[in-house]
Amino acid sequence: MDFQQGQSGSAKRVWRTLARRARNVARLAGAALDQRHEWGWHGVVARAARRRPIAPISSEPVPAAGTRFNVIYAIGYWPGEPKRYRVLNMVEGLRAAGYTAHVIPFDRIEQICRWRWTASVLVLFRAEYDRLAGITEVLAYARAAGMAVVYDIDDLLFDNSLVGRIDGLRRMGGFGRRRFIAAITGNHRLLLACDRVTVSTAPLARAVEALGKPATVVPNGLNAEQLRVGEEIASRPRVADGLVRIGYFSGSRTHQRDFAECEAGLLDALQDHPNARFRLVGYLELGPAWRRYDDRIERIALLPPAQLLRSIAETDINIAPLELGNPFCEAKSELKFFEAALVGVPTVASATEPFIAAIENGVSGFIACNSGEWRSAFDALISSPERRVVMGTAARARALERHAPTVITSRLVAALGLPPRS
Repeated sequence: MDFQQGQSGSAKRVWRTLARRARNVARLAGAALDQRHEWGWHGVVARAARRRPIAPISSEPVPAAGTRFNVIYAIGYWPGEPKRYRVLNMVEGLRAAGYTAHVIPFDRIEQICRWRWTASVLVLFRAEYDRLAGITEVLAYARAAGMAVVYDIDDLLFDNSLVGRIDGLRRMGGFGRRRFIAAITGNHRLLLACDRVTVSTAPLARAVEALGKPATVVPNGLNAEQLRVGEEIASRPRVADGLVRIGYFSGSRTHQRDFAECEAGLLDALQDHPNARFRLVGYLELGPAWRRYDDRIERIALLPPAQLLRSIAETDINIAPLELGNPFCEAKSELKFFEAALVGVPTVASATEPFIAAIENGVSGFIACNSGEWRSAFDALISSPERRVVMGTAARARALERHAPTVITSRLVAALGLPPRS
């Protein structure tokens, strides 16, 4: 019987693997059809050739069968940096505190059953209810083994009623939009199948609780490498060249409406202060009003985390605009504040709940509700190097107090219900 069950399980794994590969091919083909309008077929092929496969989580060997961990994390969403904040930084903190943790891609989650791994907690980050990944069997196995199952998410991507409020959808082709909406549905289903939820902000927690699930806020935080780079930057004297650089660090193609919140105030600041410059890192389309300032705009492509911190440190003012009144934007985290704060750069941010909680207005940064407040904040900071230094110092202290690895790890341990380490 055991041999027959093993054979059956092996055949099922092979079938699922083949089915996932076929689905991935179909998704890549759909994405290519969408992108051909922007890049042309030659560009699509070139980008596909440069596409890297998902990198291994680490060089560690596969844990032995029957291994027990404190926490197993499964990453369901790979693009961009969310996995770093919500999984890799969290695991780094747990391990530093003496806990055992293992990380796998969500599409390999059936390894948990195959290798009979167990843990106190299984955390599923931004994953869809995917039968081809074996999630139904894994959930049953986890519960039979006494593992708590926690869903973790850092964006309001489990409520299809808000699809029309997501600016990035305007830039997607038909396949991309359908896939995005399907992912939200899948996220919603898996979230409801879990025991509880961890999120990055209070608005997200309330949205989860409205679905009848308990939710705990575990904020995004810093990691050891960021702290090291921050210390290195803080230890060097800043060289003044008479220019004031205002930096906007955009991680995706979804922020046109967000940028509109500060655009008028920023244009006024460039007009009123000839020594002001605008550093744009990442994706953003600037309209005709910006042409007169072409020689005062620094455009930089997306940067890896350590280089990003160094680029922020070269600026004098960081901006974090979000579309006010949009529930999707109102739920976003305060990471644009605390990363800039780590290198002593003050932030002007939109008046969302997470930014209001993070920034002491006028002390460790500025909060802006309208174009006039954005302009006033720019005027105050551009005209006073001393105020920038004082505010940047206060922001750094605030960031370390609230987002240092030990602080976030303590909150995570409590949220996951892990026993304290002596």
